[in-house]
Amino acid sequence: MAEQVASAAMPEQGRPWALSVIVFLVVGALVAWSTTIVALSRFYGSEGTLLRFDNIGIPNPVITPCFWGAVGFVVALAWSGSLYSRVRRVNPVGGYRMLGWFLVACVLFGWSVVGYESWRLNQSQTGSIIGCLAEPMTSIFQSPCLYGSSMYLAAMLAAFLVVRKSSAA
Repeated sequence: MAEQVASAAMPEQGRPWALSVIVFLVVGALVAWSTTIVALSRFYGSEGTLLRFDNIGIPNPVITPCFWGAVGFVVALAWSGSLYSRVRRVNPVGGYRMLGWFLVACVLFGWSVVGYESWRLNQSQTGSIIGCLAEPMTSIFQSPCLYGSSMYLAAMLAAFLVVRKSSAA
């Protein structure tokens, strides 16, 4: 029985990539949630509630892409943590494949937001737009979405590397 469990475990070359998925998702979650918490506190300070969605000067952070990207990081992080906790017992290649496809959706979402912000900056008469933090943004490099999308991309690539390295062994 012990030999069966050991032979079913993830090969050594897949483990560092499995850990890197978690690292990328933790960094992305920190960026996304720090931005979201600042936006939520500013909105609450301005409006006195988080339940107002219309007739306001700045959008409620709950309906912005930043909030939903932050939720995506929590889901992906919990998923990858669950998979990593089983790495030594079983080879969760199928789970990493599914996580990779979820991260593909997150990458498409994140980079489409970055593209939209970039387009808005390019179309702006003043050279600035109001970003996620409800402050003027004059460069796409000021967008937390750029950094979150980069972390999604890195995590997605690492997840598919887990699958490739584990399947090759």
